[in-house]
Amino acid sequence: MSSKDSYINISYSNDSLKLIYNTFQKFLDLDSTNYNKELKKTLEQIGVLFDLDRIYLYYFCEDPTFMNIECQWNKNEIKPKREVEEDEAVYAFPWLIRTIKEKDFIAINSKEELPPEAIFEEEAFSTEGIKACLIVPLKNENKLVGFAGYESLTKSIKWEENQIKILKDISLAFPCTRSRIVKERAYELTINGQAILLNNSQSQIWALRNVTSYATVNEAHAQFFGKRRSDLEYQDLYDVFDINTANRLSEINWELFQKNAPWEKEFEIKNWKGESRLLQIKSKPQRDKANNIKYLICTAEDITEQRKAENELYKAKEQAEAANIAKSQFLANMSHEIRTPMNGIFGFLELLESTKLSLEQKAFVNEAKSASEMLLYIINDILDFSKIEAKKLTIENINFNLRTAIDDAVSLFVPKAVEKGIEIYVMVKEDVPEEVIGDPARLKQVLNNIISNAVKFTEAGEISVIVDYMEKENEIAVIQFKVKDTGIGISKDDIHKLFKPFNQADASTTRKYGGTGLGLVISSELVKLMGGEISVESIVGTGSTFKFDVKMKISKMAPKRQDLFKKLDNVNILIVDNNENNKNIIRAYLQETGSNVFEANNAASAITTVISNANTKNKINVAIIEYQMSDMNAYEIATTLKTIPFARDIKLILLTSVTQKGEIRAAKEYGFSSNLTKPVKRDDLLRCIAIELGMVNEEEGNKTSPKHTNKEAKNTYNPSILLVDDNEMNRKIVISILKTHDMVCDIAMNGSEALKAASEKDYDVIFMDCQMPVMDGYECTSKIRSMEGDGKHTKIIAMTANAMEGDCEKCIQAGMDAYISKPINFDIMFKMIEDSIKEINGKGDYNNVIENNIDSLVEATGLDREDAKELLEEYIKCLLDLIAGITIAIDNSDFSKLAGLAHELKGSSGTLRITSIYELAKKLEKAAKDQELNECINIFTQIKDTCH
Repeated sequence: MSSKDSYINISYSNDSLKLIYNTFQKFLDLDSTNYNKELKKTLEQIGVLFDLDRIYLYYFCEDPTFMNIECQWNKNEIKPKREVEEDEAVYAFPWLIRTIKEKDFIAINSKEELPPEAIFEEEAFSTEGIKACLIVPLKNENKLVGFAGYESLTKSIKWEENQIKILKDISLAFPCTRSRIVKERAYELTINGQAILLNNSQSQIWALRNVTSYATVNEAHAQFFGKRRSDLEYQDLYDVFDINTANRLSEINWELFQKNAPWEKEFEIKNWKGESRLLQIKSKPQRDKANNIKYLICTAEDITEQRKAENELYKAKEQAEAANIAKSQFLANMSHEIRTPMNGIFGFLELLESTKLSLEQKAFVNEAKSASEMLLYIINDILDFSKIEAKKLTIENINFNLRTAIDDAVSLFVPKAVEKGIEIYVMVKEDVPEEVIGDPARLKQVLNNIISNAVKFTEAGEISVIVDYMEKENEIAVIQFKVKDTGIGISKDDIHKLFKPFNQADASTTRKYGGTGLGLVISSELVKLMGGEISVESIVGTGSTFKFDVKMKISKMAPKRQDLFKKLDNVNILIVDNNENNKNIIRAYLQETGSNVFEANNAASAITTVISNANTKNKINVAIIEYQMSDMNAYEIATTLKTIPFARDIKLILLTSVTQKGEIRAAKEYGFSSNLTKPVKRDDLLRCIAIELGMVNEEEGNKTSPKHTNKEAKNTYNPSILLVDDNEMNRKIVISILKTHDMVCDIAMNGSEALKAASEKDYDVIFMDCQMPVMDGYECTSKIRSMEGDGKHTKIIAMTANAMEGDCEKCIQAGMDAYISKPINFDIMFKMIEDSIKEINGKGDYNNVIENNIDSLVEATGLDREDAKELLEEYIKCLLDLIAGITIAIDNSDFSKLAGLAHELKGSSGTLRITSIYELAKKLEKAAKDQELNECINIFTQIKDTCH
């Protein structure tokens, strides 16, 4: 070893040759009892001879996607490779596994020699402090079964040819011996039970006086050799058998006597027909008073056929495992292959819907979309069911707003319920926590399944969703959900079928209602994973009630009740509705704020209530009126109230099942200043009232619950988008949909093209397919991130047809920012684009608004500079939305909307002393009122120039 550096140079020596010889000699005869001990001792000898710090042997598990350290050695002052020897994922070191399959060894002299794609291996080098490493494949019958690792952590090593050859030669002994030991152990387990129990009646039994002499035998043993019992009893082996058979038997007997204890031995010998048969011998010594062996009692089983059966069984097991893997792969491929064309179907239907169609054509498009959504629903059910079978269905734990999740789940079914004339009611009781930690997507999936069934099986009446807070223990809340309908009901005999796969209460081929019969099975499993149970009560012809409870941790991030809700204390509110459920829900929500609630079942009662309380402290401030009453509708009631002088200042809110086109304008003409749709959401109700009473302005009131339609979200900033997808149909769809929003994109057909494009141009958003030829999306993303370094960060969104367990996590691990599955929900896609635009605009071009106006704001208000900056940053966020809205209004020549937005821009700019924008906004408002389109465009251009 040189004293100038820490490199080791070991050539062949007597010690190394001796080590190789001793290792192979020892491993040839090594039995399962001493296997682990001798193996570790050998690793220690290798480590000492080559001055290594640690050595380990990895073997692949029966599931080839996992591996396990079977044995490891390390110097006293060095940490072991693994503190806990457990199954590890093979794909944790993709470059290593891929390379070791192709090469005889991997020699790494330093971390710097690792190639760029060895990301995880480089991380292991850094984390564990590895200086150098040699990896040698372990093969059995030319099949890779694992690998041996030789590492140095205290000094660098320059692996030389002779050194590598020695370690490769030694490593040859490990997999062969292990294979034999594994087989022996497996065989012992089998023989201990199965062979003796099944074949005992045909067992050979004999007793030996010494190595070459019988004492007695049974018929089975004698018949095996074509002899009679009398031919063998008390006879010498060499007197009754041919020389080869006698030598073979005496050799075995010697080994059994030498053991001097109960023992088992497998050996092959020819029977009287000359056939080679495999026998399994068990021996047990019978001792005299001096503890010497008097007889050796032996039993033998002919395991020739059994061994063949075991081999066949092992092959069948391998085939079954391969079939299971193939099944999972098939499901993944099925998901990918079906979702890809479905993306085209959804996309082209959406494009078709945006064209000029007749009423009949629109109906056809709606039916096609409905059928496509049903197909996607079935696919998702099958995939979830496969996850249940594989025990891979998992639950996330993230912070979310429980009330919002419930409202979102119910809202999906309101249009269908209204179409059928069914009322849906939602009541979230007061004690139910606002913010919890759990899985909002899976909770909504359960609610969707149950509410969907309720709507499907209910032809008339109502559906109520009640959410209650049951108990709390150690910050864990038990939330109960109850979904009650007035549908067809379920018989007692059929209830037990509901939570079994592919079953429905009506299983006839002519049944009226469709579905896979998997929804409730999946829901039941999800509820169990969330710590609860699901049950159902039903009466045929009357309806059903599904109950389930879940356990969720109460979030410490839960916000306090907003101050604007507290301001409703002692406000007098009249509810005009002939439906008791509606009134009960609205009353409960209002009473949480301390409001004084009055109720009326019809128009006459409502007018009487208003008049009788007119000159008292209970004078009605707000009236919430259901559109359709028994004696007159809401418009007629409003008209009547407006004729009463002291009732004209009452704020009127219209309550409808669904808002039809033109209804808002009509409602305003009759005196309604706002409207609410059923089922009523508590926050929307209270916020609406607060806005009507002027307790908060509309912008502030809607800040916590922005209503956004992505199809209207055209932006003055034209984002730079790259679409990476090898499927021509997908590219056409996305390009066409982007075009409807005045957006364009560049195209790349594989990861290699995308990498080149990203290196030549800065993109705001990259939509990246994952499965592509040449270079897939994961590798491309990883290389883009490496290319970007710690500076620039391009937003990369996975856009893939894969929907199996772990696909989202795989995308995020590769460096992607978000994930959207095919068929693509284009509303979500445009929301992602808009968020990116806001991030860019908010951070970039509009910063000069702050710089140019902060001094005047500080001087005019006396605020400190940080508070003033915070106000201006909030203003910019509002400014982005206003500019987007003004753009749409100008494009549609909607002067009324344009005037309103200009007025809002004028007010916010004036308040913050941003004089330049204020003056232009004032001119824009006037031009909009005068309906001068060209003037509006010119002024708006000046506003945008001023902002940038």
